[in-house]
Amino acid sequence: MAGKNYSHQLDAKNRMRIPAKLREELGANYSVTVGSGGCLYVYSEEQMQSVKATLKNVNAYREKQLKAARFILYNTWEAEEDKQGRILLPENLRKYAKIEKNVIVFKGPNCIEIWSEEVWNEYFSDVNFEELADAIDILNDNG
Repeated sequence: MAGKNYSHQLDAKNRMRIPAKLREELGANYSVTVGSGGCLYVYSEEQMQSVKATLKNVNAYREKQLKAARFILYNTWEAEEDKQGRILLPENLRKYAKIEKNVIVFKGPNCIEIWSEEVWNEYFSDVNFEELADAIDILNDNG
């Protein structure tokens, strides 16, 4: 169900759980990488293969494309669950997403997202419904 979010905390060893309902969607193997807006994206193995296939189309002579592809690939981590179902969030990903303790795990439009609670609140602090409506209109026109 899109739109459901869960509040969690990192433990002392920077581990967290992906909620069971969302873990089922991910399957046995999944990856965590950088996302837009300051969050982390969590992709199933199939989704990550699609992302990597897209990144293979990068034009090696277009610096912005190459930089984006390198950044995403460098910061992609194949999650490994421990016996309690927790995953470690590596330092580079925690730093990118400004995650210190409290996290929001969200079923986003394209994948599962992990947000710092503070970044999540800031991201939505100045919502302009006219701009949101315009963005949705664009989606409807392209759909």
